Amino acid sequence: MKIGFVTGAYLPAPGGVTTSVVNFSNQLRELGQEVSVFCPNYPEEETTKDENVFRIPSYYSPLLKDFRLTDPFQAARVFRKEFSDLDIVHIHLPTIMSAPARWIAGFYDIPIFLTYHTNLELYIRHYVPGVPENIARAVARFYTSRETKNGERVFVPSPDMKTLLESYDLDPPLDVLPTGIDLNTYEKESEGVRKLREQFGIKKDEKILLYVGRVGSEKNVGFLLDAFKEISSIVSSVHFVIVGGGRGLGKVLSRVSKMNASRKIHFTGYVEQEDVLSQYYREADVFLFASLTETQGLVIAEALAAKTPVVAIDAPGVRDVIKDDKGGYLVPEDVPAFSEKVIELLENPNLLNRKSGEAKEVARNFSAETMTRKLFENYLEVLGEKK
Repeated sequence: MKIGFVTGAYLPAPGGVTTSVVNFSNQLRELGQEVSVFCPNYPEEETTKDENVFRIPSYYSPLLKDFRLTDPFQAARVFRKEFSDLDIVHIHLPTIMSAPARWIAGFYDIPIFLTYHTNLELYIRHYVPGVPENIARAVARFYTSRETKNGERVFVPSPDMKTLLESYDLDPPLDVLPTGIDLNTYEKESEGVRKLREQFGIKKDEKILLYVGRVGSEKNVGFLLDAFKEISSIVSSVHFVIVGGGRGLGKVLSRVSKMNASRKIHFTGYVEQEDVLSQYYREADVFLFASLTETQGLVIAEALAAKTPVVAIDAPGVRDVIKDDKGGYLVPEDVPAFSEKVIELLENPNLLNRKSGEAKEVARNFSAETMTRKLFENYLEVLGEKK
């Protein structure tokens, strides 16, 4: 089977969409399928050449500083040439390339699948401050209805997102398909990776709190800084490592400086290598997460796979990973309540060990092999119906 993934984000850009495309494409290739990826180019970044990756000219947007916007006309030119041999076109929303991809796929009578990665209602309100909730919802509903028209299936990464999209009354059927993770990556020790303790001079008897993800307003990193201030006032031997970058990084760095916390709060910048990230996850004592805009909370599943307990704000997407306090805790968006759970874990080794054991059990629900087989079965079912 020849499959084309159309995505607005790919390596070297970090994030959940990139991880999803990489993991599913790798697993499909393991099953013997051919996968091509159509994605933006990143002129400022060094990228490896891959004959299965088609990079479309893109441009910078001052509004969406963390994303590249692909040229839809250039995309259509590439699609006209490359889609003719495909059996499946799978579009990862949101992307400007969706319209030409759907048009060219329709011309060649190729089944279209879509994955809806982003809660656009919340993102619109974050990136365009002041937009009323009803306007954001109307825009998101219009966009989603238009972009999914004529699709065979629309996949969403969590039950919460399925509930939201069901309210949009879309034409294609909806199915929950979380992004799978390679559990083996988080089990084995990473060789040749410089550990966090070595990088930042963290002593063996000191604790490490970790955040991985984009640093932007929608990720609520400021909340984590407030919580760390409270946590460190009780547990003095604790450090906070932030892995990632983004348009909000400057503000966060400035705030850390004003807190006089530069010796305890550390930044690694973007990290692309899975072996490096897995090492960081394993080194951490507790993973912290405060985003309110997740569709799945993939980094939470990754932390759990590394047996690192999680404390997160109870929000859509996140609550589909952490259930019944297995592997960690979900708490309201309240600094004292959040801090209390982190402190409880840091000061109680037996509790921390128990949650660590639970974490591994929860992570098994997100096996990349299991999720990819489900995706592949959907492809086969639709192709069978087309014959």
